[in-house]
Amino acid sequence: SALIPLILAAVAMMQAQGKVPNHEASTARVFGTELIQRVSLTAMRAAGLEGQVRAGARRGMEDVAARYLIAASETIAGGTSEIQRGIIATRGLGLPRG
Repeated sequence: SALIPLILAAVAMMQAQGKVPNHEASTARVFGTELIQRVSLTAMRAAGLEGQVRAGARRGMEDVAARYLIAASETIAGGTSEIQRGIIATRGLGLPRG
């Protein structure tokens, strides 16, 4: 999506200014990882059963399953999406905890 470069640019600009991009970095992470996960799932569905097979698959299809599995783990690594959403809610939107 076109929003990812804008979000990442805002994070980079804040870091260049010596600021800490708390909720902005969390927003970029949640948006980016979940977008990649949705795109990978769409590729798996488009490839059908062949997308689940690595050995003997047509050229270009062998990485569909691996990319999907990696994308699924990206929403967990470095803090789950739910933790990131909590950071966005409390630090970005000023909502109370719990």
